[in-house]
Amino acid sequence: MAFAVCVAIAPIARAQDVQTDPLQCWWRTSVGAIRVGEPFAVVLTCAVVETEAATVVVDQPRLEPSVVQFAPFEVLGGSHGADLRTDQRRFFQYEYRLRLISENQFGKDVALPETKLNYHVQSRVGQKTSLQGRDQAYILPPQSMRVMSLVPSDAADIRDTSAETFSDIDARAFRANLYTIVGGVMFVLAGLLALLALVRVLGRFRKPATVGERPITDATVLRGVGRELAAVRKERDAGGWTPGLADRALAALRIAATYAIGRRVGHLPANKLGADGLDMPEAGRLILKAGWPRGKRIAVSGAATTQTVTHELARGTSNARRTVLLESLVRALNTFTTAHFGREGALDETALDEALDTATQVLRRMKLEQNWVMKRLAARRAGTELDNRAWSR
Repeated sequence: MAFAVCVAIAPIARAQDVQTDPLQCWWRTSVGAIRVGEPFAVVLTCAVVETEAATVVVDQPRLEPSVVQFAPFEVLGGSHGADLRTDQRRFFQYEYRLRLISENQFGKDVALPETKLNYHVQSRVGQKTSLQGRDQAYILPPQSMRVMSLVPSDAADIRDTSAETFSDIDARAFRANLYTIVGGVMFVLAGLLALLALVRVLGRFRKPATVGERPITDATVLRGVGRELAAVRKERDAGGWTPGLADRALAALRIAATYAIGRRVGHLPANKLGADGLDMPEAGRLILKAGWPRGKRIAVSGAATTQTVTHELARGTSNARRTVLLESLVRALNTFTTAHFGREGALDETALDEALDTATQVLRRMKLEQNWVMKRLAARRAGTELDNRAWSR
């Protein structure tokens, strides 16, 4: 019978046999000296053994800021930070806000009272059997504070204070995890947007051209017309007007005039390069490049003539400002057409200069009207007019 009792007690003794103290605690104060009535912080940190074989259970409810007392100091409040764990220990921490309210402690050392912590060791035998040891006490020695002095007289070393507590560490870890999650979500969204853009770019190359599809935008066409008129003006200033220069100006002006009368310009694939590697010219057309990354050569032409612009004027639907613009456009088209189809002879450079100025003004006006905002306003205005006509009927 005695042998059996010894066999049962041996595992319990081995479970409670730990290499270090089951409980260790220490104080840390925010300041080394205080004034009467001045709030300061005191942090209590404890390390308890917590393994599979033995667990130290501390009576922590008595350490709560609403319960604990540190006479002659007054407890103003406090907090309990989240516990930290290692392989064999668990650390818990309490932060207290104290102040001294006694009036006869000036120039003296006032100590935090001796603090008693009750605990017991809970041992585990086997998988389900748990044994609770006897109640024990851990005495935390007093901590002196100097009133209106740098350090207390019994201080053995310099107290290095730290702004980091368990609560601060837990809050920073939470913010770090939150920022990591937000960053991951933003990275995924950026990847999805990049994938969508890549799919759309690849779709442009793989999607076959359909009837009525516009290979070039109006803004690109108008920018190309502007570059062509600028080149014509530069060559005219350098060597005067020539029949070929007038033809180029006429082709650009007809494109701008097509926009002015509300018609669509023509788009055709440009001719391939000639044997000498240069662009083969196409009469009455403007060669532009559109598309990314390798631009496609598009031949753009306008169908506007003097007769079509005159017919637009005869409709009488334009306001006074637009009427003046169309009338100047008729004169410019007449001038360039005469230079193109007229008999060979001296060119009227003054008239051609005026026609070139008119072409520049018309182009500037068309760029404004072909803006996305102006298009939306024009479409809304047209819809309103149709509604008014429907109601009038």
